[in-house]
Amino acid sequence: MKTAMKTLWLASIVMLLVTAAARGEHRAVSFSAADGFTLQGAFHSADKGGPGILLLHQCNADRRIYDQLAVMLNTAGYNVLAFDFRGFGGSKAGEYTDFTAQRQLIIERMPGDVDSALTFLTSQSTVNNRALGVVGGSCGVNQAVQASRRHPEIRTIVLLSGGTDAEGEAHIKSSPTRPILGAASEEDTNAAAAIKKSVGLSAHRDSRVEMFKDAGHAASMFAKQPDLEADIVIWFRANLPVAGYGLPPAIK
Repeated sequence: MKTAMKTLWLASIVMLLVTAAARGEHRAVSFSAADGFTLQGAFHSADKGGPGILLLHQCNADRRIYDQLAVMLNTAGYNVLAFDFRGFGGSKAGEYTDFTAQRQLIIERMPGDVDSALTFLTSQSTVNNRALGVVGGSCGVNQAVQASRRHPEIRTIVLLSGGTDAEGEAHIKSSPTRPILGAASEEDTNAAAAIKKSVGLSAHRDSRVEMFKDAGHAASMFAKQPDLEADIVIWFRANLPVAGYGLPPAIK
């Protein structure tokens, strides 16, 4: 039954992607972090309004690694924001131009930058600001978990190839109503172990881990495991319903 349902979803997603490719509706955006630094991103708006999903990239890539996933999620009815952490992609400026050299400082700024991104996302007129989801890859995994700790309106998270700290683990253990999807590749040993540990702490009955072989790291897995993107879309449709939580989209 689950296989048949997934096949049906995949067929639907392929058809929707054709439509989305022709439409190509998204816009470049910028917003300020708490310290005034300008962060660059891309926002995909849901025509009829709906939940918002934030995409947090890994630290060996930038927001573009989520280009196709963003289109797929948007076509499925979600508002989607992908942004570049400072020191990456379009957010390289001033003292933040080299992540390798400024790693500790940039990581210290990440929680505030994530909060600023969520503020921007929930300020958009088509976003149901009480129904949010986050995808985090690698260094973005801990940021996704911590964001869900700070923001109860985040209903579900997707974690790719990474772990969280003790505070994040305690949060997962104490959040039985928040389902988590994790994914990693077996040869990515430390990341795979961290994903299994983090998701294993969740008491939600639907939380699960998808393991692959020779697929790579975080969102890079999409290239060798294209079904993973479809699985993420299906996950959100099941756990962050487009018209869920008894709330209409916050269309102003």
